[in-house]
Amino acid sequence: MTRKTFYLLTAATLFAAAPALAQTKKVIASASDLPTVVIALPAKPSELAINGGPGFDRVQDEVEKYAQSVVDGYEVRDVATQKELAALLMQAAMAENRWDDALALSAQIRGLEDKPAAKATAGLLTGSYIRAAKAVGEDSPQFADRFEAEFRAAVQALDWAVVQDSLQAMRAQYQVISRDLLVGSLQGAFDANAAAQGNKVGVGIAAGVVGARRTLTEVLPLKDRIFKVLDARVKSESVEKVDRWSPRLATLAPAQVKQPVTVAVWDSGFDPAVFPGQLWVNAKEQANGRDDDNNGFVDDINGIAFDPDWKPSTGMLRPMPAGDLADIAGKLKLTKGALDLQAAVDSPEAAALRQTMSSLKPDQVTEFGLLMGRMGMYLHGTTTGYTSAVGNPGARVLNARFDARVQQVPEPITEAVGQAMAAYAAQTVDYFKAAGVRVVNMSWRITEPQIEATLATVETDPAKRKARAKVIFETVNGALEKAFRGAPEILFVAGAGNEDEDVDFVRSFPAGINLANVVTVGAVDVALQPAGFTSYGKSIDLYANGFEVPAKVPGGMAINISGTSLAAPQVTNLAAKMLAVNPKLTVAQLRSIIEETATAEGPKGLKVINPAAALVRAAK
Repeated sequence: MTRKTFYLLTAATLFAAAPALAQTKKVIASASDLPTVVIALPAKPSELAINGGPGFDRVQDEVEKYAQSVVDGYEVRDVATQKELAALLMQAAMAENRWDDALALSAQIRGLEDKPAAKATAGLLTGSYIRAAKAVGEDSPQFADRFEAEFRAAVQALDWAVVQDSLQAMRAQYQVISRDLLVGSLQGAFDANAAAQGNKVGVGIAAGVVGARRTLTEVLPLKDRIFKVLDARVKSESVEKVDRWSPRLATLAPAQVKQPVTVAVWDSGFDPAVFPGQLWVNAKEQANGRDDDNNGFVDDINGIAFDPDWKPSTGMLRPMPAGDLADIAGKLKLTKGALDLQAAVDSPEAAALRQTMSSLKPDQVTEFGLLMGRMGMYLHGTTTGYTSAVGNPGARVLNARFDARVQQVPEPITEAVGQAMAAYAAQTVDYFKAAGVRVVNMSWRITEPQIEATLATVETDPAKRKARAKVIFETVNGALEKAFRGAPEILFVAGAGNEDEDVDFVRSFPAGINLANVVTVGAVDVALQPAGFTSYGKSIDLYANGFEVPAKVPGGMAINISGTSLAAPQVTNLAAKMLAVNPKLTVAQLRSIIEETATAEGPKGLKVINPAAALVRAAK
């Protein structure tokens, strides 16, 4: 099974330490404080996952040893990390057929979940698997039938109003998962990254190998049964969620606009054709290959661009390889198909994606994944820009494009790269100030652990790697914070991230920057319940719909897309509309009105924006 499938936790394991012992434990208050380990792989990750054997067993033991040492020696104050550690321990426990322990663990994880859908579906597959194994044995001819019966009963018992998004996403996963896809992923990303590190890897890759082995041996043989049960439940339901989001939306009429407002989309670039009549224009610049206004940027008629090395470049849209540009519309439809499949929308694009993925051989999986990654970068800025400006004839959208190389082994974010990123951040914000930008959308996030992971190919010492990552993170984070402080007249809107983790525990920028002119946005669905993917934490200021948000991709094709990347521009959109109807509003007044008109939703009282109410207040 995968890591998340086996999120099973026991309070006895994690919290039943004696008081005297607990006092000696080091407190883990940040992800960067977690201990690191190097695990030597005796073979390629794909070979270990496919073949198992003594080498695989040793890796699994090392992973279990690491998790147990953290549980025993540290006080981890982060629920997501507690679940990850428990998942690692659970993999080992299931390998030893300790079914009674596993059932107890399944009940404990449910108690740690606070999102309604996650709580309801916690242990859904594992509980069914464990009960079946305990009843008839894993090797019994009756095991598959017993598992299906257990799984069907568990699925049928769920409240559809709570779990429909989760079940639809799970159904999509099991509609396309295959041995070839999994093996191809292992042979691509896992083998390449392990090789780049001399097969001496961190617990992340090692745990991925263990999880992949369990998926190959336990999940895939049950795939058709899992999909059959999920498909039946999804198709049997006709009740949609009560849409409490759409009635909150408001569209401005041209007559309501008192003054155009410049909105910057700091993203991967957008297609200007999607924004007729809404583009910001630099009247001092011409499309002639020169820097007419001597501001350091060539042909910045509608905004600026930077290349993957963080140097000024040109072009509104991300440059794509020639092969990608061939039938770009068809590739965008495949991307739409992936999103439709996840949302259980039986569209022609979803059918085409299923056909494409089912025909992939292992040696084709990596390139297809890289293609989808490039396509994601290509369309991202247009989708967030559209959401930032839709329904606002007063919006003047300024493009602030960045780029990144999409490859199997990520480029290391070294000290030199960090310095380049810091300079780029300052230069970009300076441009915003000169252009009179009032609101900036930032649907991106970089974490300190991500920086540390990229250094694995150039720094073999875990302690030095962690120390370097901390310095690099501080360099870029400090530059961003300084730039934001120097632009108090601009409201910067950041997405919280889609990792379902605490943004205060996992340090990141820009989402982790807490300033009066920076707001971080999490995602809810149309029923105003927290989206399963949204990150959370005290630094999350506001929530907005981020599930199946209508948007457009380059070329203008309509698409529904989910993520905090689409929740953040809902707030950007609202702020820009408020400024369009009342240009005199300050950043402090914008925040005050948006927060005061937001409603507290769910047990956690999440502050969900109410655009219609905020606009009425702003216009007074």
